[in-house]
Amino acid sequence: MFSFFKREKSKELPAIMVFTAKVQLYKWLIADAVQSPSTIFYFSEETGNELRALLDAAGAEEIKLLNWKGADKKMISGNVYVAELYPLSGPYTNLINGLQQNSKTSVQTLSHLDSPIFTKMGGEKLKALVARLGVKADESISHSMVTRAISNLQSKLDQKVAAEREANSIEDWFRINLGD
Repeated sequence: MFSFFKREKSKELPAIMVFTAKVQLYKWLIADAVQSPSTIFYFSEETGNELRALLDAAGAEEIKLLNWKGADKKMISGNVYVAELYPLSGPYTNLINGLQQNSKTSVQTLSHLDSPIFTKMGGEKLKALVARLGVKADESISHSMVTRAISNLQSKLDQKVAAEREANSIEDWFRINLGD
């Protein structure tokens, strides 16, 4: 009857596809993105440079590669991918929500177990667990529990970082903003 005590349901983020290694993520992304018009978003300049080199080598110059900052969401065409996770929840959630509003297709976020965000979650133990579960190198893991765990870690990092400083890579971001 009354809704005073009901928790406001937050908008669900799409499940994140997690690959065992960055190489596997890039192989899958390039193979999938060349199938139809695609837009790939990235957070760090290092990732953008790596992806541009791979797309050029694959002859896939028609794929749009956009930095998340200042990207015109109206430029989106076809499949939409976010090629890495941002350490803080705010920028990541804002990007995903903006893409979902402006895109007629689903948004797919990708990451890998070598990423610093997974290192914070016990990277080597996660790799061992994934190996024990029999996940092959070219397969990915995607589940709402993984997405929720990443979201929880991002929220904890939000609390630790008082004044965010920019970096050229996610690894540098962790070193500069958290002293890791």
